[in-house]
Amino acid sequence: MPDGASATMETLLPLVWHWLLAYGLALARPLALVSIHPVFTRAQVTGLLRGAVATALCLPALPMLGQALDAGAPSGVALLMLAVKEAAMGAALGLLLGVPFWALDVAGDLLDLQRGAMQGRLDDPAGFEDVSITGTFLLLVGVVLFVASGGLELLADLLYRSWRIWPPLSGLPAMSAATPGLLLGVLDQVLRQAVRLAAPVVLAMLLADFALVLAGRAAPQLRVDDHALAARNLVFFVFLPVYCAFLVTYVRQDLALLPGTLDLIGAALPSSGLPGSRP
Repeated sequence: MPDGASATMETLLPLVWHWLLAYGLALARPLALVSIHPVFTRAQVTGLLRGAVATALCLPALPMLGQALDAGAPSGVALLMLAVKEAAMGAALGLLLGVPFWALDVAGDLLDLQRGAMQGRLDDPAGFEDVSITGTFLLLVGVVLFVASGGLELLADLLYRSWRIWPPLSGLPAMSAATPGLLLGVLDQVLRQAVRLAAPVVLAMLLADFALVLAGRAAPQLRVDDHALAARNLVFFVFLPVYCAFLVTYVRQDLALLPGTLDLIGAALPSSGLPGSRP
């Protein structure tokens, strides 16, 4: 190889390695977020497409990371720990930002349980064992409304704000007294939102059962048990269009509350404040 080409390669290889390190660290957080968040998992954004979405999200952070790595790249073990920390932060963001969608899924499970349709469950190709019909429908409706309402732009903005609060080259976030409550309160929040979402239709089905009981008292020859399931499903399908209109309001409220999620996480997991942690 000529001396000029050899010198060019010796200059080019460290530069390529430098930007590959920056790309790897920048990719870890959005890739974990995309792998957890229901908007991407239920839409079956997998494989190459998932990597492309995560790459598009991480590109704005590359100059910041490249400049930070110019001051001195960490060692191999430190880089591995930083990548694991970034993936954990992305997974935590995906988990907390996906709570409203899992609440829709659980609300659908409650509705199917009340109307006696738990046998009609579906095999989910996105990787879950089985899902309810109504839960899948409500979650997909929520995803469509979320995307149509500008939710993806808000999701990207929250990701970029998280890099300012917890920079990629900083250490693990410090724990506070609110950390256990935040982590353990995720399931409680999912269940509370699911019960609140399912309550109107469940109450309507209970009123249908109560009406059948009154009809059975007035006409003893009427077999209430034979008509209860049909009455609940009739009420369900009559109320379903109205319920979907209610979901529009729910998604709008969710979009309004999402920016406060980072403040909640920031209070539970404050920045470590290590040197060089600011972008």
